[in-house]
Parts: sequence; C-alpha cells; structure tokens
Amino acid sequence: MAKTVPILLDTDVGTDVDDAIAIALLLAAPELDLRAVTTVSGDVRLRARIAKKLLSLGGRAEVAVAAGVREPILRRRNFLWLGHEGQGIVSPNEPLTLATSHGVDLFIKTVLRERPQVVTIGPLSNLAVAIMKEPALIAAIPHLTVMGGSIGRAADVPAAEYNLGSDAEASELVLSAGIPTTLVPLDVTFKTFFLQQDLARLRTSPSLLVQTLCNAIEIWAPIHAQFFGATRTFDPSTVAFLHDPLTLAVVFDPSLVTTERLHLQPTLVDGTFRLVAQADAPEFEVATAVDAPRFVEFLLQRLLSLA
Repeated sequence: MAKTVPILLDTDVGTDVDDAIAIALLLAAPELDLRAVTTVSGDVRLRARIAKKLLSLGGRAEVAVAAGVREPILRRRNFLWLGHEGQGIVSPNEPLTLATSHGVDLFIKTVLRERPQVVTIGPLSNLAVAIMKEPALIAAIPHLTVMGGSIGRAADVPAAEYNLGSDAEASELVLSAGIPTTLVPLDVTFKTFFLQQDLARLRTSPSLLVQTLCNAIEIWAPIHAQFFGATRTFDPSTVAFLHDPLTLAVVFDPSLVTTERLHLQPTLVDGTFRLVAQADAPEFEVATAVDAPRFVEFLLQRLLSLA
C-alpha cells in the first residue's frame, strides 16, 4: 500500500464554496493524512468553525483547527467578506472546539514537528507571517502546493487572481523564499466546475457531510453568478468553480493535470501581484492544462464515496 502524504491545509473556507468542497475531497482521500488546518482572512474564527464542522461531519473532529491572520500583512488591501459565510454549514451557537493557539503558531509547530506538505487554498498571509516568525520553516516544508496566480495561458482569465493578489506582499515573500512549489493557477482551475446536474448527483448521497456541502453550494451559486454571469464564457447552469478541489487533487493525483517547469518572478506591477516570466526567476512546477471532464467525474465519485 502506498504511503500516505501528511498535509497541513491553510484555507479561507466560508466565502467561495470551493474551499468546503476541497475539505470534503480531503476527507475522501485515503492518500492524504491531514495533520492540521489553519484559517486566514477576515473573521478567521468563523472560518475555523466552518472547517471544524466539516471535519466533524467527516469523522475527523480530532484534527486541530486554528484561526490565523485576519488582515493582509501590510494592511494595504482588504480581504473579501460577503456576509453569507457559514450559512448552511454551522450555526452561531454550535459547540465546536478550536485549537487555543494562533494559526501561525500551529502552522509553525506542525511543520517543524511533522514535516507535512503544505497546501494553501487562500491568501498566503499565514505562511508569510510564519516564515517571518520562524525562518527555519522554509527548509522544513518538503513541498508547497498553491492555488493561485494567473500565467496568461488561457483566454477570459483575469490577469489578477484573488488568493495571491489580496495579500500581494505576503505572496511575494512566500513565493520568493525558495520552497519547492507547485502552482495551480486560474488558467486551469477556471476550466473545472460543477453544473446543476452535478449538484443533483451529489444530492443522492446519504452522507450528512455531502448534504451540508450541497446546501452550501446552493447558497453560493447565485452569489458567484453575480460575479461571473456577465462574462461571455459563463455557463448559467454552473453552481461552483473547482479551483481549490483541483489544487488538492493534484497533490495525490498529479495525472489530472499537465505541468511545466516555468521560471516566474513573483512581483508587484503597479501595486498588483503578478507572476512574470523571466529567465533568471525562481522555477516553479505549474499546472498548465487539465483534463476537466475526468477531474469533475473523479471529484464526484470521491464525494459520493463519503459515508
């Protein structure tokens, strides 16, 4: 039997539903061994409660979850908060036990003690602060997988991406640190999405976790349609993009994507984060293509396998 991969997940779960889908996929992936979860951006305690509830529904209530950094590290920008966070997943007075330590401290402790791979599916603020607080973290992370960025390989994909752009200085710090990194950018993640018919399939599941996920998808679908509905390529039956689940899946099944080794300079251009192709820039493994139909079916099958 193949050895499981220890994972620390850093997430801004609660706004876009794709973080919650990624957590559910993690719980349906015996290839991964989740060691800790840290949350970032805005009401990080509510985000931590959302993550803890999903883990509890999936039978992993013992996993430590800690609230991390609330604001971009230089406070020059604002994180997105839409007001629906937690709806359909967790109630305000529901008892859920979170780690007493700050998310950055849990991050440092877990990485130095257990050497897990790190997967980030939100802004990089927690990791940036952790590196500044404990530089030994750089050598201790065996691999970093990041959902974020845009490399200009696909039409109708924004040049600025939220996860890396919302705390641009944190992104520049982390991606210039020399940690072995795989980037899963918008160029590929925008090609993966759930349609109404996929949500209907998920509704057949007896799993309380999957039904909770479906509730969250239904709350998110009309919100994200307001963001993307006017674009030429948006399918109105789309209920969720799958940026974060694809990123997580790449950790244990890299065959879902095509990757290239690219030299990219993490930098700010007119105050906006960019990954600029440059011969002497750091080298990253970058997902540049995806078998979208195969991935969507793979994800559905994994979620439907949850008890």
